[in-house]
Amino acid sequence: MNQMNKILGVVLMVASVFISTLERMSIRLSAALVESGSGTEQGLREVTQTVDVPTGLLVYFMFFVGFVLLVAGFPGTYKNKNKNRHQYERPENYQ
Repeated sequence: MNQMNKILGVVLMVASVFISTLERMSIRLSAALVESGSGTEQGLREVTQTVDVPTGLLVYFMFFVGFVLLVAGFPGTYKNKNKNRHQYERPENYQ
């Protein structure tokens, strides 16, 4: 299960970055198309100002969940895990 959490965490983090990149590319591309005048019949150019719209909450949520899953995929510290495992009882004739 730990390995699955690591893989899923990395996939969610990379997917959130990919979605954010696609969103920003589409905003810039649509502004460039409007400025080039390719959508009008007369070929008039319009000057537009692009405003970087903050990305949606889905991107941040996916990145956070991916980070939590990635951290949960690693086991705890070695000392806490094996603290009681190596305790043994002394023999009766031990001095």
